[in-house]
Parts: sequence; C-alpha cells; structure tokens
Amino acid sequence: MTKTTTLILLSFFIITSCSTDIEINTPALQASVEGELFRTDFKKAVIKDDGRLMIIGHSGTETIRFYTATTKEGKYKLGQSNVESSFETMDSKFLSTAEESEGEIVITEISNNEITGTFYFKDLKDTEGNTKSFSNGWFYKVPIGDETPEDTPEVPNPCLTNATLTANVDGTPIETDTHSAESFGTDNSSILIKAANFKEEITIIFPIDAIPGTYSLTGSGDYSATYEYKKDKASAVSGEITIISHDQETRCISGTFYFSTGGDTEITEGVFDFGY
Repeated sequence: MTKTTTLILLSFFIITSCSTDIEINTPALQASVEGELFRTDFKKAVIKDDGRLMIIGHSGTETIRFYTATTKEGKYKLGQSNVESSFETMDSKFLSTAEESEGEIVITEISNNEITGTFYFKDLKDTEGNTKSFSNGWFYKVPIGDETPEDTPEVPNPCLTNATLTANVDGTPIETDTHSAESFGTDNSSILIKAANFKEEITIIFPIDAIPGTYSLTGSGDYSATYEYKKDKASAVSGEITIISHDQETRCISGTFYFSTGGDTEITEGVFDFGY
C-alpha cells in the first residue's frame, strides 16, 4: 500500500512538472499594475533604427512599452540615456520621467531571436499628475521582429465608446444601446453613424468636414437619415439636423435632429453625442 501511494504521488509530481514546463515555455509579458494583474495578449520586441530595443505588449485598450539603450544582456535603469517606459489606456498616457520615476529592466537572455527578462517601474505619470506603478514584471521568450502597424494598436475613440443617441418615435421615447460609425464614399468623405436597440435603428449621414450649423435632412445627399423598425427601413423625406459641435481632430460630434419618413413616421427631439 505504501509503495502504491508513493508511486501515485511521484506520478502526480511528474505530471505537474510537465504541465508547468508547458506553460512557462509560452511567450509571455505581464506585471502587477497597482496590485492588478496585467497580462498582454500581444507582445513583441523590436530593434529600433537608433539601436535601442523596444518591448511592447497590449491587452485590449491598454499598451505597455519600454526601451533599453542596447540589445545586450544586463541591467538598465530608468533615467539612464535612452531607457524609458510608458503605459497607455483609452483615456491617459503614463510616461517615465528622469526626475520622478524609478525602475529597472533586466535582460537575462537573448537567444534564438527571443528575449527574456524582468522589470519594475514606479511612478509613471500622466498629464494630470496621476501615477501608475508596475511590480513583478517579467517577459519570457518574447519574439524579436520587425516593427509593424500592429505594434501601435488603434485605441477606440472614447466618444464612440460612450456614444449616446435618443429621440421620440411618434411621441414614444427610444433609447439605443448599440452604436457604430464608419466612413465611406470617395476618399472616405462621409460618415455614417448608427444607433440601435433590439428592434429599432436610426442612421444619420453627414460630411466628414461638417461644421456647426443647421442642415436639411433627406433620404440621400450630404445630410440624410433613416429609421428602421423590425427590419422595415424608411428614409427621411424632410427634417433638419443641427450640428452643435464637431471636433475633426478627436472625431467627436454632437447635435440634435428631427425628421419625417416616407412611411409617415415622425422622429422628434433627437439628440446625439457620438464619435467615429
């Protein structure tokens, strides 16, 4: 009985060790950010034109980057020449500063075009004075490759993420919970914003260079709109859209609207605050 128990335990430890090896041999980049685990979905190392090494990783809308002065194994402290780090979220960008941040990047191995090491950063700061700190950071067998557009992922426009559109349909309020926007036309000269719920949808089209003002709404043309109920879509035949603000740099637009459709539906008291 004792021999059997010992054999079972030995088999368990062997299986556990093998499972651990499989996990450890997977390329990874992660750290604890203010006590919360940050584990990247995408990770890559890039040798820049100036000889620096950049390691980048991102998860969703969050991106971490840090640089070492060379591609040699060793320790690199924040504040030294060409050694820096940053962390970007949808709303803020936190940067290391020579005066206030501290931290270290340790490259322990570079082999087979892969890089392994550890890091920690304290007090990366955004423009509002908020800080982020990283502890227990490590990267394992991160591939070294060429810099590509995927190394700088597009961050979703917060004006679209937080978009709202409300209106009355024949006097009954409609609230939307699904929002999207897309550019189309020659040289992407127009923007279509779409707001919907489980059975209704409103779309509005406007020129990408629209300026604040009031414009006529029709079923086609530069300024147009549609209303759809249970897959039955009708275009505006009359109405107006008033653009209150439009920041083309941040791609945020807000305004009001009303229109009538060919199906005799009245859309009134429309208000939108959108991004694209």
